[in-house]
Amino acid sequence: GAMTGFPSPCGACKFLRRKCVNGCVFAPHFCHEQGAAHFAAIHKVFGASNVSKLLTGLPSIDRREAAATISYEAQARLHDPVYGCVAHIFALQQQVVNLQARLESLKAQAKVMAYQKGEARMPRPAELCPAV
Repeated sequence: GAMTGFPSPCGACKFLRRKCVNGCVFAPHFCHEQGAAHFAAIHKVFGASNVSKLLTGLPSIDRREAAATISYEAQARLHDPVYGCVAHIFALQQQVVNLQARLESLKAQAKVMAYQKGEARMPRPAELCPAV
């Protein structure tokens, strides 16, 4: 630790209770402070060895994004073991569909209001109820 003059282990090595060596594949991505908590989910879902092999097999420029993605997916898998982050994607897609429908409804209402104020022609029924 900092008191002994040795650097603190990265979060992954702290979680695994091992010495963090120079060139540790986890060190750049799992800080000492919060990294252990993030790595706990990763280790539980994917296993430290598998993640180490995956990160080592990637070009160093891609490792940061891969570590963040693995961490996100591990958290999602703990929350929803079947769908993981796909559940988030489905929820967001449904939100987009709902917002698009709301937008079309508001556009139709705006056209009616413009007509009532004499600013536009009366919309035809097909314009008020667009096909979804």
